[in-house]
Amino acid sequence: MKKIAIVAALSSLVLAGCANDGTYYRADTYAAGAVNQAQQVRTVEILAIGAAKVAVSNEDNRQEAQIYGGILGALAGVAIGHNSDSARIGGGIAGAALGSMAGSAIGGSRTNYVDGVQITFRYNNKIYNSAQVGRPCEFKTGLAVMISSTPTETRIQPNNPNGCPAQ
Repeated sequence: MKKIAIVAALSSLVLAGCANDGTYYRADTYAAGAVNQAQQVRTVEILAIGAAKVAVSNEDNRQEAQIYGGILGALAGVAIGHNSDSARIGGGIAGAALGSMAGSAIGGSRTNYVDGVQITFRYNNKIYNSAQVGRPCEFKTGLAVMISSTPTETRIQPNNPNGCPAQ
């Protein structure tokens, strides 16, 4: 019984510790509130494309892993300390503390670095640069669509749909 509880706790911690992969920040990912909303569209000319890394916060995943770790650790501690009430209470407290620490460790670093792209583009006879989450193979030089819901937002849409090898 003890081994099953420990294995279950560790398995759940591993699953809870998924890292933020940056998908939320891609130019072609939309929050539910942006769906079916008019957004200004411009055409831009992509001049150059380069690889980049984008730092995305992993704090939410770390906190979730820490919470789940604490809960599962407490449950495992109670199960292990089954001999008496005081052993269960002590086991629960110790298990919660250790589970929380393990969850924090499994949750990964505070910041994840995901693949990004630097896009240098021309708009209105001015040259700009935009860093975005994505891969360079998703873009090519030439015309592209830029969607903006704010004056400073540059969501340049991938314009090379067959440019990346299948993963």
